[in-house]
Formats: sequence, C-alpha cells, structure tokens
Amino acid sequence: MELISILMPAYNAGKYIEASILSVLKQSYTDWELIIINDGSTDNTKEIVERYSKEDSRIKLINQVNQKMAAARNNGIKNSKGAWIAFLDSDDLWEPEKLSLQIQASKEYPTAGVIYSDGFIFNDHEQFNNLMPYPTFTGRLLSHDIMYQMQYQQNYIPVLSVIVKRSLVDTIGPQNEERVFSGCEDWDYWLRIARVGADFYGLPQKLFYYRRHETNVSKNSVNMLLAQLAVFTKNYEPGLINSGDLSNALKKVFFPLINNLIKLRRFDDAYFAIKETDEILPSITFKTIKFLIKSFGRLAHIPVAIIGRLESLQLK
Repeated sequence: MELISILMPAYNAGKYIEASILSVLKQSYTDWELIIINDGSTDNTKEIVERYSKEDSRIKLINQVNQKMAAARNNGIKNSKGAWIAFLDSDDLWEPEKLSLQIQASKEYPTAGVIYSDGFIFNDHEQFNNLMPYPTFTGRLLSHDIMYQMQYQQNYIPVLSVIVKRSLVDTIGPQNEERVFSGCEDWDYWLRIARVGADFYGLPQKLFYYRRHETNVSKNSVNMLLAQLAVFTKNYEPGLINSGDLSNALKKVFFPLINNLIKLRRFDDAYFAIKETDEILPSITFKTIKFLIKSFGRLAHIPVAIIGRLESLQLK
C-alpha cells in the first residue's frame, strides 16, 4: 500500500472539524496520515485535534501562527511522508470509499499525476438535503494541454477531491502564498501542474461534500476575482491557449474586478490588475483606465463601467 498524506488546514474550525476528521477515520483505505495544521486558531480547534491525535497515531497536529491557507498547506507538505498528497479542508467531508477508489484508479491510469472526483455541494447543516452537484468534469483521462485549456476557463478540480503524486509536488514546489492568490491557490496549483506535463483523471463517482457557509473564503467576490486574474496572468502559456480565448478569459474577470476595486478605493490592487493584464494582453484600453483612475480616483468607476460594458458586448 502507498501512504497518502492528507493535509487539513484549520482556522477556528471547532464547529466543523470533528466531522471532517471522522470522515477520514471512516476511510476503507487505511494507509494514510492526517496532518492538521492549526493556523493560529483562537477557539477549541487545537483541543479537538489533540484528543483525536492521542487516540490515533496517524493523526498529527502542527501549530503555527496565522498565515492563511497556502502557508498552512505548505507547512503540511514539508512535514508529510506520503507518496500521494491529498487535501481536505476542516469543514468538508469525504465518502468512505474515496481514497480506495483513487488508489485503484492510479493503478488503472498510471500516467495520471492528479486524480480527482465528482461530488456534492451542500449548505451548512443540510448535508443530506438540497445536495447540489459540484461543477466538474470527470470520467476520462485528460492530457496536460487539454486540462490547461479547460482550467483556463474555469476551475474544474475541487481541491478536497484531489490526490496528487508527491513527485509532482516536489517538481512544482509549494503553493503560492502571495496575498493576491488567496482563495485560488489550488486553481493556480492545477495550472502549474498542467504546465509541467502531468495527466489528470477525474473519477465520476461523487466522493465528497463541500460545505457552503458564510465564512467560506470564496464568499468575498472581489478578492476571488483578484485571485482569478492573478492565476490567469501568472500561468499564461502562449503555446497552449490562443489569443482569442486568452482575451475572453481575462476580460470577463478584469472589468467586474477593476470597477469594484475603484469603488472600494483599492487603487494599489487596481494598478496591479492593470499591470498584470497589460503585460500579456497589451491594449490602449488598460492604459486609458489607469489614466482615469489617476485623474478621477473613485469617480473613475463611471467611465470604466462604460468601457467594460462596451468590451462585454464585443465578447458576445
């Protein structure tokens, strides 16, 4: 059997983490280690994990000052020993057969460096009511270039569903801890893995439950758009995506983002977004928007909204 290292960042997760731990303990595949990274929690997260780690030596606790998700996962990677790395957030759940089916798939598709699965989204405390399918793409082996092109449109790979070969993690290095990537570190990771030539396989079975609640990082739409833009600009490969698809992907993110950043007076982030986009998709439009911000400050959102509307009409 191959050891799977499961990484679980946890920040003030006392309300949910016990259920997440139990979903690991119920796995039919038993050769795993669960590394829980307590990211500076101020609630009872540490005490809950300590209780379980005393009962099962496969559960390990790492305490760190609060450094956010990517830094917590990276700390877990540095302290892991598995041939495969898996990710499970402290508020999500797995089906008991998840790891077994993925290891079985790794034997059937030995070229796959990333194996993920289908699953469900559920609202807090409604696990078996109102289940919604997660928007992913499964049921086939996907080459790195196809997955890159798909991922450049949307993140089809739920982080809680993944196991990834340790050799790939060693090749591409840690997750990106820069602030602008917060909330999309996993998306960035899958694109980076695709860029080094790895194949992906998506299991069609629904093997996870993603819990949706008010404290999810993804609830902050402006920060998520900023992170998405950072992912697109940092992972652009001219040989893998054509200019039209690039333009569509970036502009769909850029204009809603830039208008909101201007309204919020987050001008430094606005200049970052303009600079990164203009570097890979040079346009007088971006230079014009920068001029408007410098000239009119927050009021620039009015003409920028008009520019964005005109650009969106060209995309249709």
